Amino acid sequence: MLGAVDIGGTKIAVGLVTVSGELVDSATLPTRPAQPYPAALQDVISALENLVRTHQVSLTGIGIGATGRIHPDGALQPNAFLPAWGGRNPARDLSQHFGVTSAIENDADAAALAEYQWGVCAGSERLIYVTVSTGIGGGIILNRQLYRGVGGCHPEIGHHVIDPSGPACFCGATGCWESLASGTAMTAWARKNDGKSDWDARIICDLAEQGNSTARLAVAREAGYLGIGLANLITIFAPDSIVLGGGLMQRWELFQENAMIAIQNHCGLVPWDKIRLTTSNLQHPGLLGAAATWLHHFGVNDDLRHTG
Repeated sequence: MLGAVDIGGTKIAVGLVTVSGELVDSATLPTRPAQPYPAALQDVISALENLVRTHQVSLTGIGIGATGRIHPDGALQPNAFLPAWGGRNPARDLSQHFGVTSAIENDADAAALAEYQWGVCAGSERLIYVTVSTGIGGGIILNRQLYRGVGGCHPEIGHHVIDPSGPACFCGATGCWESLASGTAMTAWARKNDGKSDWDARIICDLAEQGNSTARLAVAREAGYLGIGLANLITIFAPDSIVLGGGLMQRWELFQENAMIAIQNHCGLVPWDKIRLTTSNLQHPGLLGAAATWLHHFGVNDDLRHTG
């Protein structure tokens, strides 16, 4: 039995996951940005202890997926969502408290590991996971290993530039993939062009299905930029599989046709039609990703970076 902790910007989920990828039980805590780290850590410990006590199990290890950048030693780097967690190492701290090994990864990397371990494209030698929601992120599996960049950093695939004349992004670039193809970007464009301040991505998708002209244009624009970004990943990495996750990709059928046209038009040098492009079928990607993180470090590949 594995302890799983998914640390996000709005909530922290804590769960018990079997090594076969079954979520046994979970609890959810609100993320409180102003809460001191020791108090937040104690809330996580208490939630996990309660689950262990309720199900009368012992933990083999603990896996963690966390929003933001993570130092190679497992410490969280400065994060606007978790200001009190900067420089802290929850993997080390949970390991010391529970007396088991623990591992941590960026949550997008963790989700990629879950897809590789239990998802629709499980075992794919070269797999890219892309999450499209408020922003765009992802993780890359190459030769069955989680890919990390220089210094152990997490590649920011959502911030490669699609259109240099596009909108400015907090990352410092203009026209990056996230600024053009995220749910936030689609919503901003639709609100600007229709004046409806209450529109969000879900409403836009619903209205597009109902034939609203502005919503249909917003979806088509989103799909085109989404397809260009996917085409870039296909051209650069030529993966076996790409798995799409995140809230917006639950409506993939609205974007699929135009995205595939963009891929076909931009991938002249790579056999794009041999790549499996599909949506995720994992019901709890955050907690399964956390559990898969422990398996990647200790249960399968003995990759001991980012460990406690």
